[in-house]
Amino acid sequence: MKSSFNVVFFATSVLLLAFCASPSASAPAQSTTVASPSPLTCGDPTDAIPLYIADSPGQTVYYTTSTTDLNILVKLPYDYNFLGIAAHVFPTQELSTVPFFHVQNDGTIDNFYTTSATARDLALESGYVNASNTIAGYIYPSQICGSVPFYGLYSTAATEHFYTINATDYNAKLASGMWTDEGIAGYVLDLDPCAD
Repeated sequence: MKSSFNVVFFATSVLLLAFCASPSASAPAQSTTVASPSPLTCGDPTDAIPLYIADSPGQTVYYTTSTTDLNILVKLPYDYNFLGIAAHVFPTQELSTVPFFHVQNDGTIDNFYTTSATARDLALESGYVNASNTIAGYIYPSQICGSVPFYGLYSTAATEHFYTINATDYNAKLASGMWTDEGIAGYVLDLDPCAD
């Protein structure tokens, strides 16, 4: 089943493109107001790429822009589940963006992502190590250029970090009592493939 990831991913991409090309397609309304993009301050949104999310139940959630890494994770012995696209990020630094650092703790099996070099350094001092993709991508440090919040949560019980742009997911995890709010990790581009 997991070996069919590429076929499913391709088919999903084609359907999304067909939906966006349809004259009846409409983007859902945004619930937040953001600053208007300006060519003088914004990265080029056409350069943004998917930040994929995969999880290993009971272990960790992993975010990557690399389809190679993703294909490795969904196969044995790792056996991660592909969950989709978490957001869109820039693969290289663009105007007004900052690195989205990635460190991991092999002891607690946790992946931590942050725009703060200080938070990254504190994590490194407490047992985390630099991940193979030390920078997961580049994102905005504030809500500009049509970006949306990338909410961060942490579960002490699972020793796991989770990030989402979906306010419903975020609020449901908080309401469960198993997750604590870690604030906004940064600002990313929306998932909506039809957004201008």
